Amino acid sequence: MISNSGSDERGQYSGGKAGDQTGKEWQIRSWYDRPWNYVLRYPSSTVRECIAELAEEAANNDKIGYDQGQRTTFWQQLREVGYHPKDIKVACEADCSSGVAAIVKATGYLLGIPSLQNVSVDMYTGSERNMLKKAGFQVLTDPKYLTSDKYLLRGDILLYEGHHTAINLTDGSATKDGGWHWVHVGNDWYYQDNDGVNTYGWKVINHHWYSFDNRGKMRTGVYHEGDDIYYLMESGDLEGACCKTDDRGVLYPWYV
Repeated sequence: MISNSGSDERGQYSGGKAGDQTGKEWQIRSWYDRPWNYVLRYPSSTVRECIAELAEEAANNDKIGYDQGQRTTFWQQLREVGYHPKDIKVACEADCSSGVAAIVKATGYLLGIPSLQNVSVDMYTGSERNMLKKAGFQVLTDPKYLTSDKYLLRGDILLYEGHHTAINLTDGSATKDGGWHWVHVGNDWYYQDNDGVNTYGWKVINHHWYSFDNRGKMRTGVYHEGDDIYYLMESGDLEGACCKTDDRGVLYPWYV
């Protein structure tokens, strides 16, 4: 299920009455193939849960409607009531991207995270990916995240760049087994559990040692740890795998 702000009571994008006249201007609905270009995922499950809770509250409060011409009035009212959409009593409006921005900002204030507080309520779908990435969100592009809800986590943000955005509310079926999985973000690799929490330090994965920095990013190349020096594969199927030497000094991937 997703929290979706899509059009006003007439099926238009501006000019309607303030508030949700039909109960569907901002609503909870089933996931659908928009198509999506990106999934934006904040690493902390606490942050994602707060985003999802606020998105649910917004969809369930009929004082909050859709209008691109009054898109920042939702944020104004959200700030006035202490950042919980359920407490808004004055009719106001958002569109898809200003609604997401307001909820991310509100999460930042509720949880004390400056980078989220600094997200601009003037964000639009063309600037959303870069703005949320700067705020600490991971940008997921693997087709498995974009073509179904199977691998989505509650609190993920869906983006069809330049067109539409929405907030995912339910964990996908493939995320409920507690397993760990690789996540590719830009040029970097992370190893996460199904709550989106990164692993850190050294970890054996599929019979090979890998090392992750304090942000969870997989290390490659020459790595110094105290007086010890390691070499971690820089490319190929075993990128990141720690190497050792044979009795002739030849490097090869260390199979545990």
